[in-house]
Amino acid sequence: MSTVTETNKKPLLEVKGLKQYFPVSRKFTVKAVEDVSFYINPGETYGLVGESGSGKTTIGRALIRLYDPTAGQITFDGMDISGKMSRQTEARLRSDMQMIFQDPMACLNPRQKVADIIAQGLDIHHRYHSQKERTEMVADILHKVGLAPEHANRYPHQFSGGQRQRVGIARALVMNPKLIIADECISALDMSIQAQVVNLMKDIQDETGLAYLFIAHDLSMVKYISASAFFIWAIFWRRARRRRSSPIRYIRTPEA
Repeated sequence: MSTVTETNKKPLLEVKGLKQYFPVSRKFTVKAVEDVSFYINPGETYGLVGESGSGKTTIGRALIRLYDPTAGQITFDGMDISGKMSRQTEARLRSDMQMIFQDPMACLNPRQKVADIIAQGLDIHHRYHSQKERTEMVADILHKVGLAPEHANRYPHQFSGGQRQRVGIARALVMNPKLIIADECISALDMSIQAQVVNLMKDIQDETGLAYLFIAHDLSMVKYISASAFFIWAIFWRRARRRRSSPIRYIRTPEA
């Protein structure tokens, strides 16, 4: 298992022995994630690489607590977020850790305008004092991701795939998070658009100092954006017409 290196940096996120199981029936449980440990330092881009079905997305969703972890310890910014959380801890988690999803169209409400989609976190956590301030915050973040302020009044279906992903990035950035989990956020885009989005993410990181957990299956892209990487894979076999997965194996590369 990986352990924290002897540096002056205290990890922003530290995962120890994470397990995520999904009961299918009384006799069968899918072990999607088995004994995974790693850490991410502040301002670092950390790549999580693996084939389809290896548990990459499950790990990301467990970290941000869309799933309740079966076992293991998750420490984020000094807070234990593994089990039941207090209101204060949950509020900090929802503000300081954000996620960019794989399919931008599926994760954007088609009935809402872009302004309301981006400002949803601001509304929930009361991050503004007036409607004017809300509008300005949305306009500023749209400009940061390369969109115009007038795009705030459009609906998701009126954008291209690359523009929709920029809206997803804006929604994550508007909360000024410390960590963003980017779950295959460029896999559905054309190659030229992929480069634009990745370069945008790197520029924003240089400006704000946030950290990324970059989940992907494209090793070359992970090598380009990440300082270190974590490789996972699963071996499948058939028994009694059931499909099971072996424990996930993992490696952390040396720090760049």
